[in-house]
Amino acid sequence: MSFFKHSKHDITASVAEFLGTAYFIFMGVGGAVSIQTVTSQGDGTLNVLAIPFAFGFSLCVNIYIWGSVSGAALNPAVTIGLIASQNISLIRGIMYIVAQFLGGLVGAYFISLVQPKAFVNGAAINAVTDLGLGISTAQGLFLEMFTTSVLTMAVFMMAVEKPEPRKGNIMAAFVIGMSLFISAICAGPYTGASLNPARTFGPSVVAGKFGPNHWIYYVGPTLGSLLAAAFWKLLTMAKYRKATGDVAAFIENDEKDNLPTCTCGNSKPENQTKQENTLPY
Repeated sequence: MSFFKHSKHDITASVAEFLGTAYFIFMGVGGAVSIQTVTSQGDGTLNVLAIPFAFGFSLCVNIYIWGSVSGAALNPAVTIGLIASQNISLIRGIMYIVAQFLGGLVGAYFISLVQPKAFVNGAAINAVTDLGLGISTAQGLFLEMFTTSVLTMAVFMMAVEKPEPRKGNIMAAFVIGMSLFISAICAGPYTGASLNPARTFGPSVVAGKFGPNHWIYYVGPTLGSLLAAAFWKLLTMAKYRKATGDVAAFIENDEKDNLPTCTCGNSKPENQTKQENTLPY
């Protein structure tokens, strides 16, 4: 009975991952294609900020929508990091990964329906990820690995470490979305800033375009996610919260030393006692 109960929860969460990834790809890639259409004969500098903005805020919105249902990984590489760090089970992780790839495919397919020219000829440049001119395979692999490690570290520190449903969800969604935003600014001109195998897989299948460097968009993000998982494990093994607690205790003691002393008796003023009891440490 317990098995079926857990299976039901896994299926529900996997459906959320499917829908969330489909929404994310549709809004992110669709936004990038729309931006390219608008700026095709204008200032291409706008793309440098507008496209990362589309992806970053698409991720932010979908994490907030689906975070309380499945955790909103929305990324097979991030899911692998969560499995490796034992934050989700292997079974649920595999279900998530399948759902995310299918979601990426459906999201890209819907873009092709509403924007038929999005995946043909040069128009696919903002939909299908590929290396920029002059970028070697090693450079592209490193960029995808490093930027994905930043994104995954944001997931660990904001979502895994502070899993407050709804109350803290908006801040986690914002920070994780902004980590994708800044990573896309950094890597976008060179690799397309995928950071997500599902983001690469869906548009590539719909467009029928698989370049010789296609594999780096699976290997790079996966390595980056595993790297972040290793960093997070080391931090938790080192009990990093105690280090933060020591700093907080030092600040609290310093503040107490600087509080004005009461000269009218041994008891502290009522407002002073209240202040000490509400210190955020």
